Amino acid sequence: MAMPGGSSPDNAEKYYQYLLAHHQNDGRTATWTVDWVSLAWMWGFVAALGLSLIWWIWSYRTTKTRTALYPVDRWGEYVTELASPASLFFVFLSLGLTAFAVVLIAGHLISGQIF
Repeated sequence: MAMPGGSSPDNAEKYYQYLLAHHQNDGRTATWTVDWVSLAWMWGFVAALGLSLIWWIWSYRTTKTRTALYPVDRWGEYVTELASPASLFFVFLSLGLTAFAVVLIAGHLISGQIF
């Protein structure tokens, strides 16, 4: 279909249809299918979140406080604080979140925000 010319209403309609025809197949044309990669990412995230929650609860319930190195701090009569070393869960969580942020920021700087 060649680009129509002229100023009549009929030619304007043909020109509009000509422009519209260029946008009919902008996206991927396919029948309905299951996007297995997206499904795997979603359930992988759910599994990772569940395992992290279980590990966090286990780590919280089994970590012993070391009172010899970290004495109890007292402010006034009722306020106390007991310091303790960071658990292995917290270290890995911090490293994982930092790596995720670096990958996300670098990806956006290199490729732009692709959604």
